[in-house]
Parts: sequence; structure tokens; C-alpha cells
Amino acid sequence: MFTQLSTWFSQLDTTMQVFWTCAIAASVVFVIQNALMLLGIGGMDADVDADVGTDFDVHGDFDASDADLDLSTGHSGHEGTLGSAGIFSLFTLRNFINFFLGFGWGGISLSPVVPNKALLVFFSFLTGLVFVAVFVLMLRAMLKLERNGNFRITECIGQTASVYLRIPAHREGAGKIQISINGSVHELNAFTDGDFLPTGTRIRVTEIIDSGSVLVEKESGH
Repeated sequence: MFTQLSTWFSQLDTTMQVFWTCAIAASVVFVIQNALMLLGIGGMDADVDADVGTDFDVHGDFDASDADLDLSTGHSGHEGTLGSAGIFSLFTLRNFINFFLGFGWGGISLSPVVPNKALLVFFSFLTGLVFVAVFVLMLRAMLKLERNGNFRITECIGQTASVYLRIPAHREGAGKIQISINGSVHELNAFTDGDFLPTGTRIRVTEIIDSGSVLVEKESGH
């Protein structure tokens, strides 16, 4: 069977080989990625080496009891993938996979009706962008539903999580973490008093800063 697949693949032109490679590889990673997400395992996303800024002051005092508000009515700063991280949060592993998923399968699906290779690549590229947009909107909707629940940010204190977007050192800027509380995954702004924390680092939440931001430190032993 492997020989037959190898023969079939070698008979394809270069463009179709690229489409099939992108489609199959992205599909495998997509399935694994979402299986891990359903199991509550974060850290699958990686941001590009871009500095993520924030527009609010984090040095004021914060009463942890204020965190018991309904996050669906406030501006917590973790508005999904297009939150305070801005356009840079689009450049994550998850969205690259979504793009190549749409690009690959789009090219394969459109090839019978678009004989011109240049146009086929162009339409496939657009399909990839549509996939990214759809998944971003879906993620924002999911996060909004989570915030409408009974989640209280004070429950995060002492919990461990994974860095989603890198956290600059010494509170020089905000990163993001994904934390699982009571079976639901939440995305929060995160700061640290310590050294720079790259994407994927395991951290522990030590303090609540405001209704959508926490102070974290690197988990011992990691």
C-alpha cells in the first residue's frame, strides 16, 4: 500500500504535491492539537518573536474581592485571540496550522475547476485566510461563553498553567497564559516580576492584578 501511495504521489505535479503535503500534515497536527485542548493541555501555541504591549497600568492596588465580578460585562483584556495582544496574536502555531489546513484542502478541492496554477494558488491562499478568520471568530465565541459562566479569577491563585504568548521580564509588558479551571480553559493576561518566560513555560499564578490579569512565576523544577 505504501508503494502505491508513493507511486501516486510521485505522479502528481509539484503544485498538487505541495497541496497534499500541506493538507495531510496540517490535518494530523490539527487533530492532535484539538485532542490535547479537549484534555485541558495547553501550550500548543507559539507566538512569533514580537513584543506584545498593553494599554493599561498594572501598578495600582487591586482588591481580590473585586475579581468576583461577571467577566462577561467587563473589559478584562483577554478578548480571545484578537485581544490586547493585537495583530501579533494572530501569528500562533494554531493559526498557521489553520491556514495550511485551508490552503491545502482548498487547493485540492479547487483544482478540478481552476486549471490555471497561479489562480489556483491564489484562491487556495484566500481559503487559508478564511480558515484562520473562522477559527479566530470561533475561539472568541468560545472564550465569551466561558466568561459568561461562574469562573472567578481568584480561583487561579496557586494554580499551574502554560504560557500562551511570551511574558516579558520584570512587568515590562503582558503575555498570556491558558489555565484550566474546573475543566474549562481560560486565557488571561499575565505579568512576571522575574525573568522573561517564553511560550510553553509552565508557571504558577501567585497574585491577582485585576479582573483579567495575573502575576505569575516559573514553576519550580521547570
